[in-house]
Amino acid sequence: MSDIAIPGPKWIPAFLETLAETRTITSAVAASGVSKRAVYTQKDRNHIFAQAWKTALHEGVVRVDEVPATNSNDGKWQRHFLELLAETSNIRLSASQANVPLSTVYSKRASDTAFAAKWEAALYEGYTNLEMEVLGYLRDPDPGYKMDVANALRLLAAHKESAAREKARRSKQNRGDVLARLNAKIDLMRERKAAAEKLLAEDGMTLPLPDGRD
Repeated sequence: MSDIAIPGPKWIPAFLETLAETRTITSAVAASGVSKRAVYTQKDRNHIFAQAWKTALHEGVVRVDEVPATNSNDGKWQRHFLELLAETSNIRLSASQANVPLSTVYSKRASDTAFAAKWEAALYEGYTNLEMEVLGYLRDPDPGYKMDVANALRLLAAHKESAAREKARRSKQNRGDVLARLNAKIDLMRERKAAAEKLLAEDGMTLPLPDGRD
């Protein structure tokens, strides 16, 4: 049982072994040494673990041949996913475009600290690129370039915590101070957006949106 090749935290084999023996989730959680919440979170994110859980619970055994082998293209999808993440700041979209299940990327992040660090770096790169793009656009909107400013601001707000964490780590600054500055920038961009919309409204125009909408 202890040699089961399932990606994820080190407590997984003990959990599955106990689950197969007792058919009791409470006992398996106790044997794993982690909280029930951690166990269920891993189940939601790790489809291989979820499959082994089902087999252990209902059949009292984990069949190793039911567990997919490590994909030789793991490195390729990881690079592609991280590149897309840096471009889009969108985890679900990046996983979809990299043709990898969302549960797989979350499982990899949970089990691989190096991949998790690259994930944070990619999100930070995407954040800073988007931040500069929005600021530049609001300073001088280009009629030939259509940008959804409202959605961009929502993305920045959604990822400001991770961006602050990564920037603080790199610069050895206080994370709270970094986050405060990021919040101030987002507020500034919202003010500039509102001011630009007001000026354009006075001229009977609107800020250009994607897909030719106005």
